[in-house]
Amino acid sequence: METIAAAVTGQRLYEDFEPFCKWITQEGEQTLEIDLKGFNREQLKVQTNNKGFLTIYGEKAVDGASSKWNRFQKEIKLSKDIRANEISAKFSHGILSIIMPKMVKAAAKENIKEAGLEATQQAKDSGIEKHYILGLKTTKRRAIEVAFGVFAVMAVVVAIGTYYVTQLGNRYDDVNKLG
Repeated sequence: METIAAAVTGQRLYEDFEPFCKWITQEGEQTLEIDLKGFNREQLKVQTNNKGFLTIYGEKAVDGASSKWNRFQKEIKLSKDIRANEISAKFSHGILSIIMPKMVKAAAKENIKEAGLEATQQAKDSGIEKHYILGLKTTKRRAIEVAFGVFAVMAVVVAIGTYYVTQLGNRYDDVNKLG
């Protein structure tokens, strides 16, 4: 734990610190794990507000001394895809885990959209005649595009070659006239 600041409040001397935090992202949820070894469950507070913020707070006496206390506070802006009313927290073996479920609607819509696009593409592909270019299966349209591309590259190469031949030919003629 890293000490950030100390403040005197009433009869207690607070030492603020920033605990180690780790984000775990899984399908359907995000989990924030906070290392709080030495704390008890009763010394911690996790809450959300109607403005979309998650607040985590904790304080404990240092070595049983009543005047020296360690404390921390984290405030996190929740993303719009988090279901704030379903956030849960558990404290086990000095690790506070805050589980934040994501909205299923967005993921479901995305999956349905992807499935629809795949089905549409498969339907299109099934009605299109297939051709092979260098052993690769392709559509007629793609075969034509590749053919035009190859033709264009060849035309450019021939044009550049012709230019250099005429330039070298002119230089060769100039050298012969001198000698």
